[in-house]
Amino acid sequence: MPLATRTKEQTEDFIKTRGENDHLFTGIKNSATVGWRTILEKMGLQGKVTPLQAKKKWDNLKKRYKDCKCPGSGEVVSGKPTAATWPWFGLMDEVMGQRPSIRPPVLISSLPEDTPGPSTAVGDQREREEETDEEGGQPATTGRKRRRERGDELLELIKEDMQYQREAEERREQESRDRMDRLFSILERLVPK
Repeated sequence: MPLATRTKEQTEDFIKTRGENDHLFTGIKNSATVGWRTILEKMGLQGKVTPLQAKKKWDNLKKRYKDCKCPGSGEVVSGKPTAATWPWFGLMDEVMGQRPSIRPPVLISSLPEDTPGPSTAVGDQREREEETDEEGGQPATTGRKRRRERGDELLELIKEDMQYQREAEERREQESRDRMDRLFSILERLVPK
């Protein structure tokens, strides 16, 4: 009996068993076939369902899950199952929900969006002087000024790093020249004149 015509309990068992045996699907050649055979054997379906049919059933479940999890923008959902209406969504979410392909890691930029680029990194000093407190002449701590200060700090760090890299490169070049000089000196002593 093909997996498409299985009962709800069997489909539930299929999803759970596939989730419990995720380690069998390593991406190495033929590992999936071995994994599907193992799952079918555990379910008592070996000989009734082929590994290819099991893979197709899983692919269909994954596609439906992804469609429910992240429906396309502007897509009309009339007639299509949603996360609320598809009976396997909760179970599939337990099995697949934390995978990087479903929930990619969030990368947080260390630069604020409005950090000035290289062409505007050096601000106008007059503008900074105008941003002072009316009472004590202390610099105002506006959000814009703090962002500029962070940008200036970042720019200074980049300059320091570039200077350090330049100095390290110069040291390596000097060491290389010194080694070559020693080598030539040794060769001159070895070769008769």
